[in-house]
Amino acid sequence: MGIIYMIRHGQASFGEDNYDRLSEKGVRQAGILGEHLINTGLRADALYSWTLQRQQATAKEVISRFKEHGIDAPEHSLCEALNELDARAVLVSQIPDMISENPSVKNDLDRIYTDEKSFKRIFEEAMLRWVSGDFEKPGIESWDTFSSGVWKGIKDIMSRHNDAKKVLLFTSGGPIAATMQKHLGLSNEHTIRLSWQIVNTSVTRFVYNSSGVALAGFNEISHLELQNEKDIITYR
Repeated sequence: MGIIYMIRHGQASFGEDNYDRLSEKGVRQAGILGEHLINTGLRADALYSWTLQRQQATAKEVISRFKEHGIDAPEHSLCEALNELDARAVLVSQIPDMISENPSVKNDLDRIYTDEKSFKRIFEEAMLRWVSGDFEKPGIESWDTFSSGVWKGIKDIMSRHNDAKKVLLFTSGGPIAATMQKHLGLSNEHTIRLSWQIVNTSVTRFVYNSSGVALAGFNEISHLELQNEKDIITYR
């Protein structure tokens, strides 16, 4: 059987001008993952990400660890299906109605990039409105369209790499959750809530062959837990 490893990027730079850049901790998380993959004997046959800086930087850090140990790493290829949903566009489209319905939202909005609790309240409400399908806005991709595109891309990758292949996909929480939804038949709300539990550099595995696809592991973080550090497990 083939194995798809969906790896969430390392911690990004929340509150900074360039959120898409890995934080210092995110770089370290990626390095820890790379060493863990080597120590567990993983040898990849293919490796993909999309163009987000945090995805590519995580992949490059893992690749560098393989090379440091004299292990060949596959060519880094791009797959648009691994792109994250446009959370900023969703927020911008939903916030005006949220404020109209509840003016107190403005208090959280003023602190959205300086206070994580304020960001969490606004982000979660906006995302739940969006995935419900009841508050769609012109020009904003729906969750259903996003999720279907992810699954189509994952199936295409599987078809390119036949049985007994190991494929690393460096991606984000949205595509991982969307793949889980298509495989497990989750509701949109359950899926988006699931996405908030996906840890930076966690590994979710699917096994596949000509007969179908099966979930083999979700949100695996033993590489981080083994560090025995309070703040090494992060979610953004």
